[in-house]
Amino acid sequence: MKDFWTWERLSFHMVLAYNDDRSFLINTGMPLDLTLRNQEMKKFAGDRAIFRSEDSIEMLRKAGFTPDDIDYVALTPVQDYTIGRLNEFRKSKIFIFRDGWIKDIAAPAYAYFHNRDLFIPKNIFDFVYGEGWKNIIFYDGETELVPGIRAIPVGCHHRSSVAFAINAKDGTYVFTDASFKAENVRNRIPIGIAENIYECLSAYEKIEKIGKLLPAYDPAIDDLYIK
Repeated sequence: MKDFWTWERLSFHMVLAYNDDRSFLINTGMPLDLTLRNQEMKKFAGDRAIFRSEDSIEMLRKAGFTPDDIDYVALTPVQDYTIGRLNEFRKSKIFIFRDGWIKDIAAPAYAYFHNRDLFIPKNIFDFVYGEGWKNIIFYDGETELVPGIRAIPVGCHHRSSVAFAINAKDGTYVFTDASFKAENVRNRIPIGIAENIYECLSAYEKIEKIGKLLPAYDPAIDDLYIK
């Protein structure tokens, strides 16, 4: 909520967690066509705010996986830059935080912000309510989605914002969009695009007690690999 005219580089991350039993992907990447997104970003802050998309499915393949190899998908938050390739995961079970889906997508209480197509491209919306519906698993509140991965709704950024606690050999990691960069949590600085600052501060207290932070948009975790 400060330094509006300061440049900040952000990376929009996917997290792939896997072991011998299952594979779990958090976020599916941006749509390749960002025309609508960038039209809105330019209105908001000019050319400095435009998004650039990389082929997330190709990135997944470089890691040795195809969409058909992914057992589970989850999202934080539900936005075009996390859900943009969801329709390619036709065999995956898809976890969605119910209250966030309702308030951000299905029946938002306040519809004056943006065209819904900005949050969820129409082809993805059609996939969720069509072919993909049989694979959707809605969850409510804090939930262990699979052994070793827990979803903790935190709000702050969007109604569908979630922190995922992921158990690894060296401890628990927490991936969330409630913290854009590590300094948000470390210095208790609410993110610049916050729907509820108090939710941000509450989330930061929870995260520090749970484990090591993986901020969803921090370039410092680009290409991070954890055994």
